[in-house]
Amino acid sequence: MTRLLCLTLSLVAATPSVAAAAADAAPIRLSIAAGKIGEVCMPLGAGDTLAWRFRASAPADFNLHQHVGDKVLMPVSREAMTRHRARHTVDRDNDWCLTWTAPAAQAITVSGDWHVRRARRR
Repeated sequence: MTRLLCLTLSLVAATPSVAAAAADAAPIRLSIAAGKIGEVCMPLGAGDTLAWRFRASAPADFNLHQHVGDKVLMPVSREAMTRHRARHTVDRDNDWCLTWTAPAAQAITVSGDWHVRRARRR
């Protein structure tokens, strides 16, 4: 099954997106304008475990979320993080996004990596 890594950077009013090769691991390298968001999204299956670690150049809000219909489900949400390392096992097949919000008055850079441990499929 082909997996697609989508990197979405909201650096201006429009949200540009870049698709990369299929991956179960990738580096995180984002430059995010003041008050904007940066996202790294990937398709995950129920039971997959996503692990990540990052450093931000200034405190930034961070979350892991998915969209289900018109709802945004956010099992992980942290405020004012300059570094974070964690993992989360997802409960459904969906596109999941690691998301950072830069402070209103300051652009930031975010660096780190993520990887997926795939659940065994029957």
